[in-house]
Amino acid sequence: MQPIYKNLLLLSIAFILITSAILVKKNPVVGTWKITSGKHNGTAAPQFMMDRTQSFDKHNTFQSIIKTSEGKEVIANSGKFHLINDTTMVTYHKNQSGKLDNVANTYNFRIQNDSMHFYGFYLSQMPGNPSLINKVFIDEWWVKADQKKKE
Repeated sequence: MQPIYKNLLLLSIAFILITSAILVKKNPVVGTWKITSGKHNGTAAPQFMMDRTQSFDKHNTFQSIIKTSEGKEVIANSGKFHLINDTTMVTYHKNQSGKLDNVANTYNFRIQNDSMHFYGFYLSQMPGNPSLINKVFIDEWWVKADQKKKE
């Protein structure tokens, strides 16, 4: 093998090894979070919303579970999420038939250690008139609920 080809081959192998060793930054949102406090449009969130967990997985899906007063766990919402940057998330929620809605919600989040401040607007249909949309501002604080189970 000619020296120039040998050097190119060695450089190519070195490049592949170096670039494959670069660590991929873990998504800080991934995991299960437990709500600690929250406001909806500036007032305290309803009590039934306060026994809630939110799980985000590495496949960009999420699921929110509420524990009822009878102790049953009920899916409050679920869908897909996408991180736009280190502090902005867009969610697409599933509707009653299990299909993703055609409306996206944008939230901001700040994570420090095992705490997350989650805030932004979501859109919901008005009860009794689904053609009207209501914009709700949420301002919630969460703590990491799954210290052992990290994806």
